[in-house]
Amino acid sequence: MDIIRLDPGVSAPLDSDCISIEQNPDGRFFLTGAALRGDESVAMVGGPTYDSYEAAEAEGLAWAESNEVATLHIASDRG
Repeated sequence: MDIIRLDPGVSAPLDSDCISIEQNPDGRFFLTGAALRGDESVAMVGGPTYDSYEAAEAEGLAWAESNEVATLHIASDRG
């Protein structure tokens, strides 16, 4: 899987497979994702929060791999 890390605050293109990691006010990290699979799309929303950015990213990468993503954009508010 090719990974494209976007600059902080930059959104992934609408037609791309992506995960987004944002830090909540309590310091935990929230993960969302979208994978386009032909005529279908798969979304990851409303999941758990994570203690670290790295834990959220690892879960997002595993999710993308399980959805056979070829190129993944990673968006974040982390600077």
